[in-house]
Amino acid sequence: MSESKATQSWSRRLRHRVEHAALRVAVWFIPKLPLCFVRGISAVLGTLTWLGDVRGRRTGMENLRVALGPRLTTAQRRRILRASYRGFGGTFLELFWSPRITPETWDRYFILQCDTDAARAALEQNNCLYVTAHFAGFEWLNIAKALRGSGSMVIAQNFKNSALTNILARLRSGGGRQEMIPQEGAMLRIYKHLKKGGSAAALVDLKVNVLRDGTPLRSFGMMTSASAFHCALARRTGLPIVPIMSLPGPDGRLIVRFCDPLTIAPDEDLTAATQRCWAVFEQVIRAQPQVWMWMYKHWRYLPDGADAAAYPAYAQKLPEFDDLLRSSR
Repeated sequence: MSESKATQSWSRRLRHRVEHAALRVAVWFIPKLPLCFVRGISAVLGTLTWLGDVRGRRTGMENLRVALGPRLTTAQRRRILRASYRGFGGTFLELFWSPRITPETWDRYFILQCDTDAARAALEQNNCLYVTAHFAGFEWLNIAKALRGSGSMVIAQNFKNSALTNILARLRSGGGRQEMIPQEGAMLRIYKHLKKGGSAAALVDLKVNVLRDGTPLRSFGMMTSASAFHCALARRTGLPIVPIMSLPGPDGRLIVRFCDPLTIAPDEDLTAATQRCWAVFEQVIRAQPQVWMWMYKHWRYLPDGADAAAYPAYAQKLPEFDDLLRSSR
C-alpha cells in the first residue's frame, strides 16, 4: 500500500471512530434532556446550518423558485427554507430523544388523524405498504406508528461507517417494534413479509439510480426520476398503499396522518401508479411547503427540449434520463 493510501485509510478509520463515539454520546445524553430543551437546541442548530450551508441554501432557493413560482417573494422563499432547515434539525435530534416515548405516553407527543374509515382500518389491520416523504418529523412518524401497535419492516439506511448504520437502525426500530433489514435483497424479504400478513414502510422521494431503478415522475411540473418500488410490491401483492405524513400540530405535538389507501390494479402502469401516489404528497407540500426537505437536489436532470428557466440552475443534461422519459411514453 502506498504512503498516501495508508494515510487516507488511517484518516478514514479515525473519522469513523470519532463519528461512532459522538453518536454514542448523543444516544446516552440527549434522552436525559427535557424535550423543550432539545427542540430549542435543534432550532438553533437548524438556523446555524441554514446560515452556513451556502450550497444547500442555494439549492433550496432554486427549488422553491421553480416549484412554487412567482407567487412567493425572495423573502418568503427564504423564510420557508429556514423553517425547513430548522424542522430537519429537530427531526434528527428528536430521533435520539425518542427512546423516552412509550405507548403509555403516546398521546403527549402525537395526534392520530385518519382521513377515512379505510385509512383507520388499514392501520388496525397493518397488512399494507406505508409510504411517506421527507417531511420534518418523519423519523418520529415510524416510531409513532410502531408504538401504536403497527410495527413494519423497514429498509435500514446504509452509511459508509457501518457503526453508524447499526446505531441509527436501533433507534429507528422503535425499541425493536420495527424490523430493520439491509438493502441487499430487500424486495424479496419485504414481499414474503407482506404475503405473511405483515406491513412495510418506504420513502417515495429517495434518490435513485436512473439506469437501474428510475421511473419517470412529474413533480411540481418538472420531470424527475423516482422509485416505483412501493407500487411494484402493491401491484404484485394486491395490498393497498397507505400514504402517511408527519405534520406540525397546533400544540407542539406531531400530527400522524394516515391518508386514504391507494389500490394498484394488477394491470396498472407503474409510472401512472407512482404518479398517483406522489400527487397525494405534493398537494400537502404545496399547502405547507416548510415541512419538506427543499435543500436536496430533487430535479437533477434537464429533459431534452425543456425550458431551462423552468428547472433549477443545477439541473444538467443526461442522455440516459431522456432515454428513460422516451421509453415511458
